[in-house]
This record gives sequence, structure tokens and C-alpha cells, in this order.
Amino acid sequence: MDNSARSVRIIQPANGNPGPLGLFAFAVTTFISNVYSLMGNGGSLLCGFAVWYGGLVQVMAGMWAIKVGNTFEGTAFSSFGAYWVAYGMMYWPGVNIAATYANDSDYQQAKGVFLLAWAFLALILTMGTTKSTISTIIMLIFLDIHLFFEAGNFLAVMGEDAWANKVSSVAGVLSALMAFYNGAAAMLLPSNSHVLLPVGPLSREKDHDDMV
Repeated sequence: MDNSARSVRIIQPANGNPGPLGLFAFAVTTFISNVYSLMGNGGSLLCGFAVWYGGLVQVMAGMWAIKVGNTFEGTAFSSFGAYWVAYGMMYWPGVNIAATYANDSDYQQAKGVFLLAWAFLALILTMGTTKSTISTIIMLIFLDIHLFFEAGNFLAVMGEDAWANKVSSVAGVLSALMAFYNGAAAMLLPSNSHVLLPVGPLSREKDHDDMV
């Protein structure tokens, strides 16, 4: 019987990049929501996208990002995934959150406060990307504009046809398009594609987590 010591090599499983999944979940839901807003319709049709793809899938991407050590992506994806779940539930048939308020103005202003809090979070995330890439900063600046103008529109009870809502919706569409771009840039690599998208890196040192 051979009692000699045998070396055992433990192969660690490779980790994938959850960034593209989180960005695409954000992009698809944000694009649909704001195009519907510009068209003046959407309603409950958005709920499925918001709760499942923009919500659950984006939260999962955030948890996976934290698992691989990317705190920034984990915070951003998980937070905005929860945002979309909450947003979807506002319009979910049968929930009827608006009925819990005394009148429509109170409900609209409550949504404004809700959106203002998310606008502040988006602004903090934007400050956390000043050493990442130009494309990421552009995406988040448009998101800031979208949320601040949408919050202002609801707080002032301007209505869907108000100029602030139009500005918010256009900025939301542009943020979604940049999220599509950033997701594609993170997924299209020399190992799998001849198409590589520039993102404009702003720092040679990776001293914090990046979304792309």
C-alpha cells in the first residue's frame, strides 16, 4: 500500500461578468418605460418588465457582482433592481396604491419624493464613476437628469404632458441607449467578437469597481 503523500489540485470555478446582464436589464426596462412615457401610454404592460427583468434579474446581477468582489456594480444593480420592483408594483393591476391617498395630488407628490431619493442615489453613483469610463459617466448623467426632472414633475403635479416630463423621458431613453452600449462593450471581447466598442477609460489604475 502506497502511503506517500499525494498532491491534490483544487480547480476554482471561473467567475463570469455579471455587468452586461445588469446593464441590459436596466437598459431594456428604462427604454420601454420612457418610450411609453413619451407616447403617453404603457400602464400595466410595463409591470412585467419592471418586476421581472428590470427588477429581479437586475438584483440577481447585483448579488453576483458582490460575489465576485465588485461593490460598485453590486450596489448599483441591486438598488435599481429594487427600484424597478417598487415602480412596477405602483402600476400592478389590483394593487391600487393610489387609492391609499386622499387625492391624486398627494399621490403624485409622494411619487415625486420617491423619485427624488433615487435621484440623489444616482448622483452619488455618478460621482463614483469619475475614474471609470466616459461612456459610463454619460449614461449616469442622463439618468440623473431623467430622475431629477421626473421627480420635479411629480412634486409640482405638472402632469404627463408637461415639459419636465418630456425632458425626463428623453433623458431616460438616452440613458437606456448608453446602458445598451456599455453592456455590449462589456460583453463583446477579443475572445468572442471582432467588434469591440470603445468606452473611453479615464484612469489607468483600477482603484475602484467599474461598471464597464
